[in-house]
Amino acid sequence: MTASILLIDKDSSVDRELQPAFAREGYSLEHVVPGLEAIRTMLISEPDMVILGLDPQETDWEFCRRLLGFLDRPLLLLLSTANKLDRVKGLEFGADDCMIRPFLTQEVLARARVLLRRDAYRAERSKRSYFVDGELVIDLTRGEVWLDEEPVRLTPTEFRFLSCFAMHVGQVLSHERLVNYVWGPGSSGARDSVKLYVHQLRKKLEPDGEGPQRIVTRRGQGYLFRAVRDR
Repeated sequence: MTASILLIDKDSSVDRELQPAFAREGYSLEHVVPGLEAIRTMLISEPDMVILGLDPQETDWEFCRRLLGFLDRPLLLLLSTANKLDRVKGLEFGADDCMIRPFLTQEVLARARVLLRRDAYRAERSKRSYFVDGELVIDLTRGEVWLDEEPVRLTPTEFRFLSCFAMHVGQVLSHERLVNYVWGPGSSGARDSVKLYVHQLRKKLEPDGEGPQRIVTRRGQGYLFRAVRDR
């Protein structure tokens, strides 16, 4: 199967430089600029590896740190710096390999090939599960939620409700089904509690000044969780 590579770089000329060589190797190379949309693209497309172009600025390092929080694939850094210690910093951050610009295209290709081969031989890749919808990112594995690039603080019970919704997007979930998922079969008298937790989730996740967009009530049936980006 063709390996897919996501290139995250402010400079589109890097894509034009690397694209022909990677295509000849049989690799699919997609280019995006740094930012939340790049992380969203990575989570949705699930590339086999990521190449990140980085300037020696604190904002770029902060983006790298954020990216690594979601990444379970090999990461190759292309550093625009004259300080070779930045390469050490990149490795300490968690990158699998670092190169300093200017670079030889064939060397980038060779290092990417090594990282892909190394990753292919890993006995077990850590499995992560995400729900991504517009500005909302839910990390179901680590129990983290981000909205508009800011963390959303949820109680453990609130997150169990949200997990159930995220795993059943577009489905109407009855009160009974939600109770069974959150508190286990046999729980009773929790209908009012379901309403309370749905109310709390709406306060934290719904756009201000609007009616419910993500968690919609279906009278007599339960609740529907839907993706607002598709509306």
